[in-house]
Amino acid sequence: MDRQAFLTLTSTSQWILFLGIGLIIYSWTKKKQIFQQLGQGTFFVLALFALWVILGDQITVPEIANRQEPPVEAKALTYFSGLVIAGVIAIVGFVLGLKKSSWAKFPNLFLVGGGLALFFMVYELQRI
Repeated sequence: MDRQAFLTLTSTSQWILFLGIGLIIYSWTKKKQIFQQLGQGTFFVLALFALWVILGDQITVPEIANRQEPPVEAKALTYFSGLVIAGVIAIVGFVLGLKKSSWAKFPNLFLVGGGLALFFMVYELQRI
């Protein structure tokens, strides 16, 4: 896979991830559930994008020899898998929020914390 295509896929997802994190944090400061739902929707759209990348073979992982460090493409697939998991958690948080459950804040805490971890993970992948 050429470097430009790799950077396009990871940069696009990184900006969408940043938007989702920002919307959820903004919903906490303004106490408006619509921004929380928009942030969760952003994570869901990001999960669909990640599924497209994974299932559509957008990233091809080259063969590696024994005891060699995994290539950047393999690490990127781990990142995109994390985005899919975050999308599932966003759906759970959205449903819990609609039901006015007291558990609704926990998926959002994970989305922000896990989202920041994924954000810096992809940042490191882009630097390699």
